[in-house]
Amino acid sequence: MKKKRICLLAGIMAAGILAAGSIVWAKQSKSDDETEAVYKEVIVEKGNLTVGISESGSVAIGTLTQEFELESDTDSSTAGSVQTTSGGQSGGASVSGSTAGSSASSSSESLVVEELYVAVGQTVKEGEPLLKISAESAAEYREALSDAVTEAEAAVNEAGLSAEKQKLSASYSYQLSTAEGSVAGETYQATLKELQDAVDEAQEAVDASASLLNYYQEQIDAGVDLSASLAEEQVNYDKLCTKLQSAKNSYTTKSIEAEKAYQEAVLSAQNASSQYSVDVSGADNDVDDARDALAEAEAALEEFDAAIGEDGIIYAAYGGTITSLGCEEGDTLTTGDAVATFADDTAVTITVSVSEEDITEIALGDEAEIELTAYEDRSFTGTVDSIDTSASSGSSTVSYSVTVVVTDDVSGIYADMTGNVTFVQKRAADVLYVSNKAVQTEGTTSYVKVKDDDGTVRRVDVVTGFSDGVNVEIVSGLSEGETVLVEGQAKQS
Repeated sequence: MKKKRICLLAGIMAAGILAAGSIVWAKQSKSDDETEAVYKEVIVEKGNLTVGISESGSVAIGTLTQEFELESDTDSSTAGSVQTTSGGQSGGASVSGSTAGSSASSSSESLVVEELYVAVGQTVKEGEPLLKISAESAAEYREALSDAVTEAEAAVNEAGLSAEKQKLSASYSYQLSTAEGSVAGETYQATLKELQDAVDEAQEAVDASASLLNYYQEQIDAGVDLSASLAEEQVNYDKLCTKLQSAKNSYTTKSIEAEKAYQEAVLSAQNASSQYSVDVSGADNDVDDARDALAEAEAALEEFDAAIGEDGIIYAAYGGTITSLGCEEGDTLTTGDAVATFADDTAVTITVSVSEEDITEIALGDEAEIELTAYEDRSFTGTVDSIDTSASSGSSTVSYSVTVVVTDDVSGIYADMTGNVTFVQKRAADVLYVSNKAVQTEGTTSYVKVKDDDGTVRRVDVVTGFSDGVNVEIVSGLSEGETVLVEGQAKQS
């Protein structure tokens, strides 16, 4: 695409001024000439002269969608949440009544559209009625939400009782731990003494049996027949030795176990306060969760009452022209459904392609002027809203999409209207101007031919200023509304 710089005449013409296209032709014959002078009348006007980069594009209009929402930031497992089901089937928007500590409700209610008050293409104001929900379905739906609140209240009470029990148990555990810790040393020493006493007793019994064996052997050696007693005591001695070894083994193992129990009791006593705080905090968290679930259930019910109300009517959240409707009479309404889509008057844009030679002269926020084909005598103002840095390449050119948002009154502008966008580089605002062709020069002097009301034509010297290439600013010499002649040539017939 070749670099294109054209000029735009913008601004609203003053009321009562003739359009520049109003032409009166006058002919003055020149004898013996093959051509004659032809004059076109133009009017001195007041407005804006603009120079900039101009490209063509089409209008796009943003939309605002009003959705049917009854969830207060809850998910499908919390009280009062609305489950989405497939459209056109029974069920529609269903209510789940599950809360902390309670089972989910098995009820499933639908909101049925009884009547539509609007149609596509209709312009509505914010707060006007869009549709009506049937009274029966609204009552059933509200009852299900009320049941969810009741279940949530019961769950709060249950959580409170459970928390009190948990706190009581935590208190007993704390007292037990501290008490065991206070006597852990004594218990440990008593266990060691008991184990040692068992070893000592077993040792004394072994020593006594050994002495008796020696006595029996001495008597046998002296000629007394105590062989049977010696044999019997030998059996007893062996048992006592086994018992002694068992006592020693018990001392080794059970003293270690006793030390372990002692260390655990001391540690438990040291951490008893912290553990008590954890146990109590956990109980309070369960209560808080239950209360949160109750608040969500109550919020869902309040939200339903606010959205549906006693009359069952859903009102427009936005103002504007309705571009689409998301339901018909008899449909079930599901949370997340688009009730209606409105044209967004704040998002009327026109996108054009700008060549790589010109794109560097355009920045976000730059002013632009828009001329739509549908409105020949009107221009609109806008600002550059976005510049797509991803280039689109043609056979020999590279261009970038630039989107301009219209900042004027957009009533009467429809999607896909075509027009030109001029990115303003220089402007003379609210100045007198006339066609460049009307201004003639003589040396360093510029002048025009003015036609008075009585038909008299006179020469008037003028001082010119900024020109957009089609029209030129008149700094002095003329007044708004005066008629100026543009001279041309025409062949005689």
